[in-house]
Amino acid sequence: MEFDSIAKLLKHVEKNHLRDIMNHEMAEMVKDEEQKAIDKTVYDAYRPGTEDGEPWVYKRRRDDGGLKSRDNMKVDVKRVGDGIELSVENITKGANGYEISEGIEYGKGYEYTSNRDGTADQYTSPRPFTQETEKEILSRDLHTKTMKQALKARGLDIE
Repeated sequence: MEFDSIAKLLKHVEKNHLRDIMNHEMAEMVKDEEQKAIDKTVYDAYRPGTEDGEPWVYKRRRDDGGLKSRDNMKVDVKRVGDGIELSVENITKGANGYEISEGIEYGKGYEYTSNRDGTADQYTSPRPFTQETEKEILSRDLHTKTMKQALKARGLDIE
């Protein structure tokens, strides 16, 4: 397929490929990076003094319905101005039914502010996994690389 103008090429890409790429390849890349950031920024940052390094009061669900679970990462793709925006929101709920991501990200809203081994400051301090995800994606240019790979896989050579 050939195009005689950039405008026609862009219109074709947006109409036939962009939303699908954002919902699939781009969203999956963001989820991959968020899972890595959660391990590093959330789970590795708070390791209580228990034998297994897990909290006393609750069991971390990790990728089995927990913060790291891809099912809890809600994808939304929408038109914004002249472009398309992808957002991936972590909607994990705690045992009490409230969303836990903001509390972890910003270190606010914890019911328990002390614990038996004196490590409460580790879990009540901000553990900004969303910020870490964005930083990693941008620093490694993953958004551009993923988009290029997805376009090439659909037969659009953009180099």
